[in-house]
Amino acid sequence: MNKAGTILLLAAGHGLNDLLAGYFLGSIVQTPQDITKAGLSLLVYNLLAFGGQYPVALWLEKYFEPRLFLIGAYALNVMAALFFTSSPSLSVVMMGVASAVYHVAGGTVCANENKAFNIGLFAAPGVAGLIAGGYFAWQEFQLALQLQAAAVLFLLLLLIIKLNTGSVTERKTVKADTVLPDRHDMVMILLLTVISLRSAIWNIFQLVHEKEYEWLIAIAVAAFAGKIIGGWLADRLGWHLYIYISLVTALPLLTFFKNEMFLFCTGVGLLQSGIPASTALLIKSVKGKTARGISLSFGVAIIAGAVVFCLPPGIYSDQMPLLSWITLFIVILMLVIMFLVKKKTGFKV
Repeated sequence: MNKAGTILLLAAGHGLNDLLAGYFLGSIVQTPQDITKAGLSLLVYNLLAFGGQYPVALWLEKYFEPRLFLIGAYALNVMAALFFTSSPSLSVVMMGVASAVYHVAGGTVCANENKAFNIGLFAAPGVAGLIAGGYFAWQEFQLALQLQAAAVLFLLLLLIIKLNTGSVTERKTVKADTVLPDRHDMVMILLLTVISLRSAIWNIFQLVHEKEYEWLIAIAVAAFAGKIIGGWLADRLGWHLYIYISLVTALPLLTFFKNEMFLFCTGVGLLQSGIPASTALLIKSVKGKTARGISLSFGVAIIAGAVVFCLPPGIYSDQMPLLSWITLFIVILMLVIMFLVKKKTGFKV
């Protein structure tokens, strides 16, 4: 299979992976016998699915067998679907591990040439799948057998089709001259902060509209389209420039139009559209270690952004000023990043 076909197939698998997780986790939350157990299930899944990505990246960089990782991830998805009724706790663990492995392996293959457009194509279906899965669970659709069949079918595709996974990235050993982070490290830290804050804002969107499912669906569509279009534009306009444009344009839309679905969702799309470029910059910042960059962007930063849920509930009494300050802070961070990268490396993207 050629590169474009591989990326589209893996993007579809990303959507299905998150659809499975959204549906089965949503089923646990929808009819919980024990609310504590339901909350613990969500916590365990998130810790494994997002927090587990960095160890997976290190393992993948060592062996670089992404196809085997992808097959293993979907084998776990199939088993999780089969065991969900009899052992939901075990299924949650398997789904969490499968998600971590699939995100890193699939993302690494799609980002092999470090193009924001390819990263956006892979990332976009995840949001749509997660929202759709949760929506189907909320509507109490009985889709367990159909999703099991879909997981088995995708596993068979991975076994049959020869994927274009690219070549292993050249590994370079960087000698640490100091215990303090250099400017290059600071760029990476700032990029992680930007993506983390985007994650925090996304979580706030969910809190704002958690019971308005038509809004959630519209937000998911906006995020889906934003990542694809944003990746395409960023490769042409330049990663730094596009990130700055998307953030500055999103700020007033998210601040003043929270009750206007079209304008609000446009702001969400613009905010999300900078993620492919941010991820591409992050990969470059970690010296081309693609798997590590993907895990930091798709995994570690999401966990950091989720800290917003630990804040006191009262802080959400008026969410838009909080969104405004966070988004403004992101803009300032990106200006600092643009200055540091240009001064340190002189490269243009």
